[in-house]
Amino acid sequence: MLTQSVRATLLLSCLLLTGAPLSQAAEPDLKSLLSQPVLEKDLPWKEVQAFIAPRVPGMPEISNVEEWEKYISQVRSNVLNKVVYRGEAAKWRDSKLKVDWLETIAGGPEYKIQKLRFEALPGLWVPALLYIPNQLTGKVPVVMNVNGHDRNGKAADYKQVRCINQAKRGMLALNIEWLGMGQLNVSGFTHYKMNQLDLCGTSGLAPFYLSMKRGLDVLLSHPHADPKRVAVAGLSGGGWQTIFISSLDERVTLSNPVAGYSSYLTRVYHTKDLGDSEQTPNDLAVYADYTHLTAMRAPRPTLLTNNSKDNCCFESGYAQPPLLKAAFPIFKLYDKETNLQKHVNDDPGDHNFLQDNREALYRMLSAHFSEPGKPLPVKEIECKAELKTAEELNVELPENNADFHTLALKLCQNLPRRTKSTPEKQRAALKQVVHFKSADTPLEALHSSQATTGKTTVTFWKLKIDQNWTVPAVEFSNGDSESTTFLVADAGRKSLAEQVQKLLAQGETVLAVDPFYFGESKISQRDFLYGLLVAAVGERPLGIQASQLTSIAHWLRDQKKQTSVKIQSVGPRSSLFTLVSAAINPEAFSSLQLQGSLGSLKEIIEQDQSVNQAPELFCFGLLKQFDIKNLVALAGKEKVTFIDPSERVKQELSQVQVKKDLDYLGEGRSEKLDLYLPDPQFQSGPYPAVVIIHGGGWHGGDKAARRELNIGNNLAKAGYVCASINYQLAKRHSRFTDNLRQVWPGHLQDCKTAVRYLRKHAKQYQIDPDHIGAIGGSAGGHLVAMLAVTGDDPALDPQGPYADFSTRIQAVVPMYGAHDLITLAKSRDLLDSFTQEEKALSQQASAVSHLTKDDPPFLILHGTKDTTVPLEQSQLLQAALEKEKMPSELLIIEGAPHSFHLQPSQQDLRPAVIGFFDRHLKP
Repeated sequence: MLTQSVRATLLLSCLLLTGAPLSQAAEPDLKSLLSQPVLEKDLPWKEVQAFIAPRVPGMPEISNVEEWEKYISQVRSNVLNKVVYRGEAAKWRDSKLKVDWLETIAGGPEYKIQKLRFEALPGLWVPALLYIPNQLTGKVPVVMNVNGHDRNGKAADYKQVRCINQAKRGMLALNIEWLGMGQLNVSGFTHYKMNQLDLCGTSGLAPFYLSMKRGLDVLLSHPHADPKRVAVAGLSGGGWQTIFISSLDERVTLSNPVAGYSSYLTRVYHTKDLGDSEQTPNDLAVYADYTHLTAMRAPRPTLLTNNSKDNCCFESGYAQPPLLKAAFPIFKLYDKETNLQKHVNDDPGDHNFLQDNREALYRMLSAHFSEPGKPLPVKEIECKAELKTAEELNVELPENNADFHTLALKLCQNLPRRTKSTPEKQRAALKQVVHFKSADTPLEALHSSQATTGKTTVTFWKLKIDQNWTVPAVEFSNGDSESTTFLVADAGRKSLAEQVQKLLAQGETVLAVDPFYFGESKISQRDFLYGLLVAAVGERPLGIQASQLTSIAHWLRDQKKQTSVKIQSVGPRSSLFTLVSAAINPEAFSSLQLQGSLGSLKEIIEQDQSVNQAPELFCFGLLKQFDIKNLVALAGKEKVTFIDPSERVKQELSQVQVKKDLDYLGEGRSEKLDLYLPDPQFQSGPYPAVVIIHGGGWHGGDKAARRELNIGNNLAKAGYVCASINYQLAKRHSRFTDNLRQVWPGHLQDCKTAVRYLRKHAKQYQIDPDHIGAIGGSAGGHLVAMLAVTGDDPALDPQGPYADFSTRIQAVVPMYGAHDLITLAKSRDLLDSFTQEEKALSQQASAVSHLTKDDPPFLILHGTKDTTVPLEQSQLLQAALEKEKMPSELLIIEGAPHSFHLQPSQQDLRPAVIGFFDRHLKP
């Protein structure tokens, strides 16, 4: 078999024989070189196992009950406060329990079923069923039955049988729906999307935990509930729920987790046990392993059930022993060894909570919940005929029930939090968020193989970083150089042939690298689940990746004596860890080029991504403190270049230049305009332009009000020169005609002059004079509509200045303006009191009176809660435009009041407005 070195030499020899220098080699040859294996098979998998295992906490040496209880009190506090109730979850925890008790349906002869729903946290309702014995006296045991990854949810037959049997034994049995299953089986509850909350700095684990906690609250609120006899049982994900709630909530007196969990140390090496996001939450293993949670059950009765031939996970042979080994000594401290029981199912032995496993639970319930001298039956009571369909068990839920995605969308709206601090303090905070650790030892670079042809040398490197990670890299060099560009990509180094070819042609030394989790460094077994486990033991994939880049940059500078170290990234994920690395250590990099970068971390949530797609993107709390814009600033804006930037990058990163208070009306006029200019780094001219006209009832308002600032900045970031204008105003009167009479048509003519000003100065500001639009709200909405329908009208156009330029516009967005003043007067009971002059004025100042076939396209915006200008005004304009078969659209914003900008709380209007202008003003 050929060695790597021989293969590389043969390949390079072939290139030499073709007469083509390597820097001009065809891309497939570069792909072959970049795809050349550097690492031993499964090395990244073995390294991540070795990285995680020593970080899983072991059980402490405890000699007495007092010492143990002091220890677990701190553990319980840490897990609840530092893992479960982080961020907004602390407020959710303190919200008042809300329960809606719904219809009761017939069960079997001994019990009935009451439907209910409860609020796990504000806006998130969970459906449930309470199985109630018909004959209830005194206090009775209660059982919360949780389910796992079964799409049937609470209607699963094996779960119904369990609940029915508990009710037939005189118990109150609560059957709750699990998030993501049964009735809650919706996209927003996909478990890997809980990490969207993590990104916002709020625990995605909290909804799971609060659902269980509220379930216990509901059970124990029943007047017949015995708080001394409270059990929880469930299979698989329900087994995880069982151990998690019953270890942390001391109200649970009996616990039966079935095939639901194992130690993190077990999971490191038994990959089929690697669990979903809720089972592997951020930082849990900083404070406790599942061995600790099991031992925390002491001295309360606990039955660990596993299956001997489990085809899913948590097989008894390897999963149970470490848990029992950890917990038994603690139960022994209490002299309650018999309270810790195990059961192994052999028939059928697969992943199940069938009769044998259920009867193990019944035996446990009988042993600990029976009345003295009245043991409960341990054999299952036949009840198949009593099972109900999912439809029969359906519980009505409120519309727009919250889920992980909608909660995250709401949380991210006002993130990141604005703080005033020095760059040094921000870098320290960023290090803490991503758990960035500088290497304790210098990078050790090992030649894997090397080959040379002509002046080009290809070196395959194993870069050993901090004794934890071996990062593969391929270096292309055309001789001595003091400048190296190193490359990273979401698709791995093998995808970088085009970039390598271009850089080699420029005489640059190139280093193509596969950092943690990418390319050849990708973990070969259940990769993203190991990514979750890295975060569970208190590290972060994003921090590992960023620290690896920093180590490589220092190696290039310190050991290879490169005075210039540049980095190029291809893809949103690589661009993020590149930015994080440069933000923490800006001195390490001479420049950054980012291709395919996110414009905002909010895009991760807006695009409804899940952690299995990109673990490092969901770094806990990153968006709470930082966004892409902040990272660019810390890295050094002058160093960062975006290749083919997305519209979102332009929107978020553009630096709009505002020229304030420019004269546009000529001598003797005090009104000015503010000019918003696009960032030439992201947009090249000539630019279309938009006139922004403020509102204020024709008697108030200002060009720099909040609405106008919002519109000007958003449109300039989208590539528009914007002119926000002040114009002549009336002295305020109560009747709108009194205000209008004072300024008509002068204020409209000021708006027309602004259009002419833009055309006059088109060359100076790189404006495309053939593509000018207008937007305005309220009185500004009225004026922009009039501007659109009276362009170049000699009766209304001003005499000057710039009279040789047209006043026509090519697109218009009137927002909640008045467009039929006669109808407006009727709606206000004013028309009967109008003089003929007022009627004529109202007619002349109404856009509906001036429509012609050559008017520009309209996008009309209006809110349903407008109490100042009726929605009817926009509907009348739309109807008139449709009658004339003119291009127009009416966008009604549900719940919006009279005045709003492009980002009201009800709906982000930027896509609609910018999209409209793009279609009509960007040829």
